[in-house]
Amino acid sequence: MLKILDREINRGDKFITDYQVTDGQGGETLLPYYVIAGEQDGPVLCITSGVHGTEYPGIGANLKLYNDIQTKDLAGTIIGVPQCNFASFQAKQPFVNPIDGKNLNDTFPGSADGTMTERLCHILVHEFAAKAQYHIDMHSGDSIEWLHPYAFYHINEQDPAVTEIARAMAKVYGLNYVSYTETAGAGATDKGNFYAAVSELGIPSIQPEIGGIGLIECKTKLLHYNGARNVLIHLGMLPGVKTENSSQQELSRFYRLKSDFDGIYHCFVRPGDRIEKGRHLATITDYHGQEIYKEFYAEEDCVVLWVMSTFATCKGDNLMAIGVI
Repeated sequence: MLKILDREINRGDKFITDYQVTDGQGGETLLPYYVIAGEQDGPVLCITSGVHGTEYPGIGANLKLYNDIQTKDLAGTIIGVPQCNFASFQAKQPFVNPIDGKNLNDTFPGSADGTMTERLCHILVHEFAAKAQYHIDMHSGDSIEWLHPYAFYHINEQDPAVTEIARAMAKVYGLNYVSYTETAGAGATDKGNFYAAVSELGIPSIQPEIGGIGLIECKTKLLHYNGARNVLIHLGMLPGVKTENSSQQELSRFYRLKSDFDGIYHCFVRPGDRIEKGRHLATITDYHGQEIYKEFYAEEDCVVLWVMSTFATCKGDNLMAIGVI
């Protein structure tokens, strides 16, 4: 019998509700979640969104999935958490939870008796994702990030089968680019990320990225929605035919450029641009735009997956993400 937060789930159940989470300092927040228990047997898929509260397309898609999918059409169960970081969503606060100032996607798997963010991460992993056989964590560019659609999967060094299932899910999502991350290696780290923590439990998990800069558009919401439905069809949970993307490309690696300075960020490329080795990508200058602190050039032929959309930058900021072709 499937239980979510001590609530027994029966075939044919469909509900959406709010769970109240408290921390040791008297802080409170809500954790909205839903369950769609199909009338036919099948696997359990967990679909999360809103780990960053101003990443809107995934939140909109997740809510649309709940409202559109009927139990009579579903084989198995969907567990959904539309707004994983409700305080961030409510306050329109990018990146971090305003209650404790921490970034959920740096904090997984969390702690049962930690700060609010640590407790949320623990609940999301153990009360939701760990109850499933598969997991999708929908993301977008945050309110100061602009991106081109792509999907990640995590390299599970201990269980290559988990990696391969997640890779197949990422491809089925149907976005233009697919790449991987790992806890340690030459590429971008995924330490603290939701999908990586779930993958390390032996549950195939992906992080699709669509949209950004604080926009909720029909096009980006539907990309997430259709990608999730593709996965549901792929897993045999919904009837139908998967949509295909003949332009999809798997990238050889993925990495991020970071700022070492406070100053102005002059960006010369756009998300989706395919770049030849040696092209000028960006410059960091002082606040007067006169002294050049650092210039960035493409080290290999690549595609720009996302860029920070602000003019100002601070030391330690991510500036852009590069996928090597």
